[in-house]
Amino acid sequence: MKDAIITIRSIQHDGGEQSETEVITQGSFRKIKSGYELCYDETEATGYEGSKTVLKILDGSKIELVRSGAVSSELYIERNKKNFCLYGTPFGDMTVGVQGKSVESRMTDLGGNAKASYVIDINSSLIGDYDLEIDVRCS
Repeated sequence: MKDAIITIRSIQHDGGEQSETEVITQGSFRKIKSGYELCYDETEATGYEGSKTVLKILDGSKIELVRSGAVSSELYIERNKKNFCLYGTPFGDMTVGVQGKSVESRMTDLGGNAKASYVIDINSSLIGDYDLEIDVRCS
């Protein structure tokens, strides 16, 4: 495990509208058998205080986000595949469909970045198109 500064930027495209959130946090980073793993504690700023997030970038083609603690969630983004995920929020849990469009990774043992584009729906109703950007800088 290495200490790291982790930046996660999410951009939601909803018709002609676009909204963006960015989180910069300290966490840990390590190489695992099939890719890389990031771990960080959520804060009040994200609305998930009391939860821990583990984000895995696997084989450059899949991103797994698993949050546990006060709020539990899972989000699997896989290129050209639809996954159904249990996504918890401070307001309750829901099952969401996540259709991966693209996943790219330029991670090394010293950090790097990864990007993904995906579509989320709930009960086949479109919620939005998303772009996710992850940047890791080991300290």
